[in-house]
Amino acid sequence: MKTKFFTIIFSVVILVCLAIMNNQSQARAVQPGISIIEEPTYRLIKDVYQNDKIIGKIYEINVTFVNNGLINSEEIMINLTDEEHFYLSRKIILTPGETTVLFNWSTLLIKNQKIIISYHPSNQDIDWDKYNSGSKAFTLFMIDEENVKATSTPGFETVLLLVSLLIFIFILKKSKKN
Repeated sequence: MKTKFFTIIFSVVILVCLAIMNNQSQARAVQPGISIIEEPTYRLIKDVYQNDKIIGKIYEINVTFVNNGLINSEEIMINLTDEEHFYLSRKIILTPGETTVLFNWSTLLIKNQKIIISYHPSNQDIDWDKYNSGSKAFTLFMIDEENVKATSTPGFETVLLLVSLLIFIFILKKSKKN
């Protein structure tokens, strides 16, 4: 009799926990989940000349974001920073699906440059988390091709994956000992 009672209580507790977890995951699926997909692309718009000598370049940089949620994001601040500490920013509200953001970037350094693209809520009262903020770094190569794929350096996703794998291995080893 006691065993049957405890089994029923245990089953009810498990079902309630599963229902709560399911509601939380469904609520998260509706909320915006912002990330940069693919590598940024860029193309040379024009060379800047002075006395028949190139003194700078102007590029068009395209960054594709995705909102995996079912509703529009809050206003997001997107920043582009280069090695000269040149800074461009744009505010945007991302609708569900993909959105490409365009920057016209100019430089006086005629060399390959590391560009950092970061994004976060523009409202400082909103907490930053992995669903609404992040960054990506890539190298812009100073060549005259029409449309070039950038090369990326690993971001926080790589670190997160490595830490997760280490925790998983640690738990697996610990469970084998028991």
